[in-house]
Parts: sequence; structure tokens; C-alpha cells
Amino acid sequence: MPVTLQNRSTRLWIFVACVGVVAAAILLLAFLRLATRHEALPDGPRQSLRIALPSTPHASLMHLAIAQGYLSDEGLDVTTVPVSSGKMALEQLVQNKSDLATCAEAPFVIWVLKGQKLGIAATIVNAADDMAIVGRKDSGITAPRDLRGKRIGTSLGTSGEHFLWAFLIRHRLLPDTITLLDVSPPDIPKALASGLVDAVAIWEPTKMATIIALGANAVVYTEPDTYVITHVVVGHSDYLKANPAVMRKVIRALLKAEAFARARPVLAQTIVAQRLNLAPPAFAPIWNGLLLGVNMRQSQLTTLEEQARWAMERGYAPEGPVPDFAPRLYLDALLQLAPERVTVVR
Repeated sequence: MPVTLQNRSTRLWIFVACVGVVAAAILLLAFLRLATRHEALPDGPRQSLRIALPSTPHASLMHLAIAQGYLSDEGLDVTTVPVSSGKMALEQLVQNKSDLATCAEAPFVIWVLKGQKLGIAATIVNAADDMAIVGRKDSGITAPRDLRGKRIGTSLGTSGEHFLWAFLIRHRLLPDTITLLDVSPPDIPKALASGLVDAVAIWEPTKMATIIALGANAVVYTEPDTYVITHVVVGHSDYLKANPAVMRKVIRALLKAEAFARARPVLAQTIVAQRLNLAPPAFAPIWNGLLLGVNMRQSQLTTLEEQARWAMERGYAPEGPVPDFAPRLYLDALLQLAPERVTVVR
């Protein structure tokens, strides 16, 4: 059938109309993306934020928030201060070399008892099977009771020391029957492998490195129901109160990191493993033992009070009444973004 001028004109108009529809669709998608981006990037200038970040799995959500650009998307230009432990991260914070730090509760409690005005913005992980006592078989350690009279290394003033004391009490061993040596986490595998100490109290990933260093000579004791380690985001109280917008951005980024870890756990695990310089297969059991979640539970206060009593008994602060830790919990940001995550009685 011959194509007439009218048919050509009709087809041309159909083609133009289709192009117009496609163009309109592209513009609509672009608009929606800009709208979404605008929602993720609140109005206002970009802000700088320094975070003291330990190379431990407990800080996984913060590592993910940085690696995935969630903090940057919130308008925060983050500078990380890399450290090997939460204790060292908190020291950076206390020395005003960072604005925030992630750490376990033990060093936080000790610094509060020393008079530092610190606050917790959120809990980001719980781990019940993370801590362990790793001992040398050739030191005669075949059961927990054999720790009596032995040299035990750990990083003093940390969750490692707190776990050690809880472990000794559980097995009816008096703390003064051991010789306690202060060993920094990076040096623990070598200290045990060389025989400088007979056993160590440690967390991941140093626990894994220690077991590997000792090989068949290692004996490992865990007590999952003795102490559940909790990792928290900490800042100076004045900073937390003076920067509500920054803290909302941080909490929002952490919530995004949590959602990402739940939606794509294998990829999230790989990202964190790379940031910690660990092989993903070896990191898998560590990752599986982490209960990642951004919250603030009433049980947090009980843990802080328990550790305050322990810290005073250990001599980290003078004996006295246990302080009220409720004012140390900065709830505003989490209450605004995810109030269901807060169970603290207010």
C-alpha cells in the first residue's frame, strides 16, 4: 500500500508525541530524584564531623554509614580518627581530637566517674558471644580453674577486663589469685604466643588473631550469658545538646546503615571486612554474632550502673554512690526519628 503524504504526517506526529512522552518521563524521574535527594540532604551548609572510629566489628554500623556515603548524603563531611579499640577512641574524644566516638560502655563509665561530661547518643550493637579467655595449654590451662596463679593479659579499663572479672566470679575464682598485666589489643596475640602471659581476655577481631597465633596450643573459654558487650556512640554532653541537627543526621545515617545490613547482609559483611582488613570467610562467624541495631533500651541504664560498681571496686574511681546515668542518655535525635527504638523510662 503506497504511503501518502497524510500518512507520513500522521506518523511524524506520532513519533514527536512519543518523543515528548519519553522526555516528560525523563524529566519526571529527574525531578523525583532531586526531590528524594533534597529529602536526604536537609537545607543548610555542609558540616564537618570528626569521629574516633575503632577497627572492631562492634563499630560496623558506623563503618557502613561512612563506606556507603550515608553520612555524606546527610550533609556531613566526616574525618575519621582510626584507632584500635573503643578505649582509645574515647581517649581521642576526651582530648577533644574528635567530636564523637564509638566504644563499649566500660571506658565510658570510667571517664564519667572521673568527671567527664559525656553522653550516649545511641547503642549500635550487642554481642553476647564476642568476649573470650584464650589460654596456653602448655601453661597447664585445661579448665577455668587453672587460671589461678596465672599471668593474664588484657587492656585495662575496657570491656575485656570487665569480662575477665565476671568470668572469674562465675567460676568462683578470686581476682587476687591471678596476676593481671595491661596489654594493648594489637599486642595481645604476640604477648600470648611468646609466653609473656599465660592467658588473655579479649574481644573480636583480636580474639580470632590470638587463636590463630597460638594454633593447637590454644584453649578458649566463652561465657555468652556472663556479659553482653554493647557498643555506643558517645560525645561530650555539651556537643550533643548544642548540635541537634548534626545528631539527627548521624542517627539517620546509622538507621540507613542498619537497613542496608539487613537487606544485603553478605555485601554489608564484605564491606566491613574490607575496612577491618579481614578476609570475608574468616569474618563471617564474627559478623553472625553481632546484633546490629540503633536503639536506646532501659537495660542500658542497668548495665551502666553495674559497670560503675565494678569500676569503683577496681579502683578506677573513689567508692561512692552509683551516679544517675539517665541524664547521660541523649535521646532527642532518636526520639524524633525512630521513637519506637527508645524504651528508656522518661
